[in-house]
Parts: sequence; C-alpha cells; structure tokens
Amino acid sequence: MMIISEAQLEQLSRTELIALVKALCTNVASLEQRVAELEAKLPPGAPPVTSRNSSQPPSRDQKSNLVVSKVSKRIGAKPGHAAATRPFVEKPDRVIEVKAERCTNCHTNLQNCEPVRVIRHQLTELPVVRPLVIETQIHEVECPHCHTLQRATPPVGLEPTRCFGPRLEATVVYHKQTQHLSYARIAAQMQDLFGVTLSAGGINAIVQRGGQLAQPKADAIGAAVARSPIIGSDETSARVQGRNWWQWVFRSAAGVYHRIARTRSAAVVADFMGEQCADVWVSDCYSAQLLAPAKQFQLCLAHQIRNLTRLIEQAPALLWPVKIQALFQEAIHLRNRFFTTDELTLPGYLRRVAELETAWTRY
Repeated sequence: MMIISEAQLEQLSRTELIALVKALCTNVASLEQRVAELEAKLPPGAPPVTSRNSSQPPSRDQKSNLVVSKVSKRIGAKPGHAAATRPFVEKPDRVIEVKAERCTNCHTNLQNCEPVRVIRHQLTELPVVRPLVIETQIHEVECPHCHTLQRATPPVGLEPTRCFGPRLEATVVYHKQTQHLSYARIAAQMQDLFGVTLSAGGINAIVQRGGQLAQPKADAIGAAVARSPIIGSDETSARVQGRNWWQWVFRSAAGVYHRIARTRSAAVVADFMGEQCADVWVSDCYSAQLLAPAKQFQLCLAHQIRNLTRLIEQAPALLWPVKIQALFQEAIHLRNRFFTTDELTLPGYLRRVAELETAWTRY
C-alpha cells in the first residue's frame, strides 16, 4: 500500500485528487467484499470479535444486558488475601484526647485516673480552602531631579498581565491534562470547590501557558526516548478543535512521550526519530509502524495474546495456541516480577528467561 504524505496531497491538482478518491473508493469496495467473503467462511456460532480477542477498541464492544449478581461481588478481602487497613500517620496535625469522666457502673470520678490503654483512631479531613487574592499596588512616582514618571517593577509571578497564581494554574492544567475534564466541567469544579470563577477563554489561556512551560521538558523526554534501543509505539484517534487527529505514544525505559498529529502516516514516526535508529520497534504492526527506522520489529505481546484468544475460541481443539499464549503471559509476568518487585535476582531472572526461550523453540 502506497502511503501519501500530507505535503504530497497538497501538491496534487483537483483532477488528481478526484482520481485518487475514486481509486480509494474502489479499493474500499474490494476490501469490504473480501471481508464479507471471509466472514461467510467462519463456522456457525463463531465467537464475536471483541477487544478481548482482537485489536478492536473496547468502545466498539457490544454491551451486555446481563445483570451482575450481587452475590458474586463479595465485599472485603478475597479468600487468602490479607485485609488492607489504612496505616496510621505518625505525626498527626491535631490530637484530641478523649478522657473518661465517670464510671458507668458506680459513677466514680475518673478524670484523674491514668489510662490503662489508649485506643487510637485517625480521621483524615481536607482543610478549608478559600481563594487567596493578592493585590499588587505598583507605585508610580515623579523623579525630583528630571521630573520623569518612574513605575516600580513588580516581582516575578505578580506581573499585571497575570490574573491567576501558579498553584491555581497548575490545578487547572491537572484537571485538563490528567483527568481529561472539559472546560465546562473545570469551570464548574473550580467554582464549586474553590469559589473561583473561570471562563472558557481563561482556562484555555492557562492550558496554553502550561503547555509552553512544559514543552522543553517534553522535548527532552522525546529525545531520550528516540535514543533508546527498544521503543514501543501505538496510535489512537484524538479530537482536536472538533476534528479527528491522532495521538501517538512512544515508550521506552527512558520515559513516555506523547504527540498529537494531524496524520496517522509514517511521517510522524520519521519526524520523531530524526536520525536515530532503534534496535527493536514494538508495535501492533500497523503499516506506518513497520516503516519506523529500526533493525528489528516485534509484534506487541498483548496483541498476540488477544489474537490467540480468538483462535482458541474458534478452534478449542488446538493445543499449540494455548501453549504459546501461556508462554507470552509468563514472559510478561516474569518481566513485571523482575522490574517491579524484589522477588527475583538477576541470575534467577536470566535463568528463567533461558528456560522460556528453550520452551519456545519446541513449538
């Protein structure tokens, strides 16, 4: 399949664009016919395609109307798991001593008695939050010598062009970029929780300023990821000002870098990598991903596990997909155990890797 960049499309004439659209429509019709033929060959009662057994996004899954039994949702720790309790804070902000006053049995005064035991209970509360309004009064004076007006320079962070402080702006950026709230929800939340009135334009200006401040750090993260020997990448649709764009993610041991682009073409990968070349490129094998500058390509294990799940559902009698899927799952579990816990030493980890590689050669 030929990939045409946005720059190449802009150079095409109207006649060439019409011819290209006609050719694409012909290809789509041919592919739809081929899909219909393949679907007709599926055995009766074949399992439906879901996000659990394919690369289909969860949003396209058919929602079940089954009512989940309340009996199956048991409250508390699962059998065999220790119950989790909130740990005590060693230095609480406030301590209230509750002393026994009188014996409930004989009414003796107990206020001067030493306690036999002190039962601790801690309650966590949020402080009262009120907006802090800082007024800057900039003095303007006339020089007694030359009679020119001189205006004082406000300190950094209190410039007249600013309406909000750094903590308020950081809160707005957090709600937008981390919690993905809309401007309307951010405005409502800031008003309800803090009593601060914000307009959509004000929120947008805060978000844009936050992006400008974060850009140098983002560029440094992107450069570090691009230099990594092993890079994993994926892309998904994103709405930008009412239009469909693409959110690309590039991940390595050095960090995670996100980029919003107009296109899903390989040009995004090429622009991100620059002159760098990865040793291994991990992806779902989308065509643009396979054009990445890399020495080797690895199909994402999670995608392979889902594809094997569908094969197992379609052909339960086959044993090899079950064994291969178990190897993939064990490989992921082994990696997580070594890098996120202290359960394995390096020699033990390498020994187990060798065992998995030996098992893989049998299939």
